[in-house]
Amino acid sequence: MEAFKEAWLAIDRLGRGYITSDDLNVYMRKQNYDESFVRKWQKLFDPDNTGVIQLDAFCDVLGLNAREIQEQARSNAASSNSLPDDVVVISGDMGLEWQVRVVNIVKEALRECAKMSDVPKQAKTNLDRQCNQLWHVIIAQGQFWCYYGHEPAYSIVFQIGKQVFIVFKTPEY
Repeated sequence: MEAFKEAWLAIDRLGRGYITSDDLNVYMRKQNYDESFVRKWQKLFDPDNTGVIQLDAFCDVLGLNAREIQEQARSNAASSNSLPDDVVVISGDMGLEWQVRVVNIVKEALRECAKMSDVPKQAKTNLDRQCNQLWHVIIAQGQFWCYYGHEPAYSIVFQIGKQVFIVFKTPEY
């Protein structure tokens, strides 16, 4: 069972609590596994063929402790406390741990989305799900000006390539 736990932690590097078919395919290629690996995992842990394996379903099948694995995954994600080299932070009041978390979620959306116009929705949806609700994601290219209110310690403006990402959380009332 330890091998399954280690595989989950390697695939769910961000501690999201779920893995997608794309995540499985990337892991399969990195490990030089046969394509049947993905089909077997989907059959075992995603019998409804949704394309997403939830941590709870994974643990139910294997008799593992979901809370323990989730805590380990989040700890692993938080321990990689450095921003990627291609990220330039422009401004914000977010602590480094949160910056890393937000940037990783945005970069994941960049990898998963075929069109740049889909990235803000994907990133916002994942931020809402993983980091509580009311996140906003704006992508600008070139000159921009903005003024917004946000929950203290939950705002970051950063650049990857030509795109500038404005990400912030509004307070819950």
